[in-house]
Amino acid sequence: MGPICDPVTKAAGVFVLASASCVAQNPSALIGWGGAFGEGVPPEGAFVEFDAGFWTSVGIRLDGTLAAWGNDKGGVLFVPAGRFVKVSASKEWAAGIREDGTIDAWGTERTTGLLSPPVGQFVAVHCGQFFGLARRADGTLAAWGGNFAGEVSGVPTGQFVASAAGAFHGLALRADGSVVAWGLNVDGQTNCPPGPFVAIAAGEYHSLGLRADGTLVAWGANNYGQINVPPGTYVTMDGGTWNTGAIRTDGTLVVWGRQAPIISSAPSGTFSRLSLGNGHGLAAPKACYANCDASTASPTLTVNDFICFLNNYAAGDAYANCDGSTAAPTLNVNDFLCYINVFAAGCS
Repeated sequence: MGPICDPVTKAAGVFVLASASCVAQNPSALIGWGGAFGEGVPPEGAFVEFDAGFWTSVGIRLDGTLAAWGNDKGGVLFVPAGRFVKVSASKEWAAGIREDGTIDAWGTERTTGLLSPPVGQFVAVHCGQFFGLARRADGTLAAWGGNFAGEVSGVPTGQFVASAAGAFHGLALRADGSVVAWGLNVDGQTNCPPGPFVAIAAGEYHSLGLRADGTLVAWGANNYGQINVPPGTYVTMDGGTWNTGAIRTDGTLVVWGRQAPIISSAPSGTFSRLSLGNGHGLAAPKACYANCDASTASPTLTVNDFICFLNNYAAGDAYANCDGSTAAPTLNVNDFLCYINVFAAGCS
């Protein structure tokens, strides 16, 4: 089952793959750490998506089914059946996007309408503490649930290429690299610095933006130093309750903020993705999927590896099936040539 993929978007003069991109969804076994209820101990097996909630973690297996582990407060571990492509978790509730693009939510209602997500097809979903945020394929946003600080009523109009949610605030990234934020602002978490940015993320009460040159900017609550970004360049990041984590350009993981097991027990090695919760974290080890068909010895790769890669990890991506000559998920070398000439022209 190939993941539903966000389109490649030209933001701030560079092509970036949005948060639900195929590249970001290569399946991997997870490494977890921290937590008091087992939320930092992922089950065995490979996952194509995962999220560290407050006391609970959730993930999507290779076959599209959901798994949840940690504290079962609110029944959040009782995941719905079926196949999903995106998932997010909060304190006592979670939400996921099914293969057909519809949203399913489960757990404790907590506030009116929290478990009644909007109707339609979506490509991204985020669980705040009492509200949900989702993004459609056309880039428009929808929110539901509690509106304690304008996190639902304040959703901006227009089209966005990425989105994120904190406890009571939301973030959205425009194609020009600018960030829009709304909702609770007692700590300055919606006072966005000028762009351009290529990616965004949110902690409970702070926000994060990644620039094209790899520099990471953080703003909002800083009672534990969670916005004091260590020097260096980064490729991805995430915010937890009182912590921030990021993966450096060399693949190493760094976590800062509140001194807790989430920092002291953070794993070493190289990673491609991470997610932080309330005192626990999850990370996917960096792996190479280029020699996909295993027909040749690394580093010698052939066109068959590219075709294999596309059909295993990019099925359903309109940008992978670039020339439109074949119906997804059957992709071939012509799609690669088309992609290079359309989206990578001038790339050295």
